Amino acid sequence: MLKAPDTSEVNEAVARLAGRGIPVVTLVTDLPRSPRTAYVGIDNRAAGATAAYLITQWLGRRPGAVLVTLSRSFFRGEEEREMGFRSALRSMTPRRRVIDVTETDGLDATIRGLVREALATAPAVPAVYSIGGGNAAILDAFAAAGRPAPLLVAHDLDDDNIRLLRGGPLAAVLHHDLRLDMRRACQVIMSARNGLPDFAVAPSAIGVVTPFNIP
Repeated sequence: MLKAPDTSEVNEAVARLAGRGIPVVTLVTDLPRSPRTAYVGIDNRAAGATAAYLITQWLGRRPGAVLVTLSRSFFRGEEEREMGFRSALRSMTPRRRVIDVTETDGLDATIRGLVREALATAPAVPAVYSIGGGNAAILDAFAAAGRPAPLLVAHDLDDDNIRLLRGGPLAAVLHHDLRLDMRRACQVIMSARNGLPDFAVAPSAIGVVTPFNIP
């Protein structure tokens, strides 16, 4: 079971495993150029489009740019979320500017600095789509720059995001059941080793979690 960047070295390693008859399941972010057995996780383009829809509905005609933060551009899952977001946002509000902050590695200190630099390029940034995490650091950067807290949409129900949801700064989290994903990944491996019948793996359901429906 593998969560890894979509690089030639990783794809070649997966090919060597497949050549030895070892099943490989990619989790959260896919390696479609590799002979992996299956991908288990959400449709990342659909997740990005969902974030664009939520932000568009909440912002309405309020002016300003949307900041999009990523940890690393070579994680295909993050790249697909960003592409889905841009495509959907362009169709709904074509004049709204998107500012990318990338190569943060999800590190708070890096995120704070890069977000502050990005804020200096735009007079109004009312919303953030956080693909790569570090959400407390994003909010810190807005506060340090003297900017009002943005409408923030993020991914995954980790402890920090649950705290931010309950406290109010985080508007919504796009969530999927990681336990179910792990169960499906195990089933794929068992099926590949003839321990279970073959079955199709569907994308995981994308849940929209707000402060009022935290699981």
